[in-house]
Amino acid sequence: MSIACIITTADLAPLDTEGFDAVIFHTPEQLSRMSEWCVKTHGESGLTQACLVSSTSAEEAATKLLAYIKHYIPEPGRALLAGNSIHADRAFLAIPPWNVILEHLHYRLFDVSAMKEMVRRWASDSVLMAAPRKELKHTARADVLESIQEAQYYKRFIEGMSLGIPEFRLPSVPATSMPIQPGSQPLMPAPGTKQGQEALDMLRNSGTAIGDVGNLDPGFRTDVP
Repeated sequence: MSIACIITTADLAPLDTEGFDAVIFHTPEQLSRMSEWCVKTHGESGLTQACLVSSTSAEEAATKLLAYIKHYIPEPGRALLAGNSIHADRAFLAIPPWNVILEHLHYRLFDVSAMKEMVRRWASDSVLMAAPRKELKHTARADVLESIQEAQYYKRFIEGMSLGIPEFRLPSVPATSMPIQPGSQPLMPAPGTKQGQEALDMLRNSGTAIGDVGNLDPGFRTDVP
């Protein structure tokens, strides 16, 4: 019904805070097959009505989204699909016409929900209690922003652990209040430029480049699990 994308650096800094967002046209007959939960949720949010009046087809949205991704990450097999329970999104993208997007991405996934489950099992209860709270708007853009915010929280926790601060955390803030602007930080050059891409390729931490998976053996295939 709708699709959104915000591309970030490896440090979870959005390269474009507006991102990509599209509502897909659906016929009344198609929408009539929704579950009771979808009817209630998307009816209250206005998404159902937006789909009825949209002039954007799935094919058009897929083409535009792929172009948007390639603008920032032109190399195939490099960008990671990220978000909460991201395997579900991948399942949708495996269906034409969305599969052209999946074919451009790396086969690995960045699952924020998996990070949450690790924290739930291996950190103190206070860490999970302090995690950002979901507003449950259930719109594509809101869900993406909340996933980024949650991943940022776990990133800070992991960084705190590396500094020997087991209960390190920062106060939660609404996802919509993220102050990051493209090109506003030393390690985040202006997007879409050769210099910007080269800067993002700087080897950091374990020697892994942004969006990469490290040094792979010759002949390593990324088209198989």
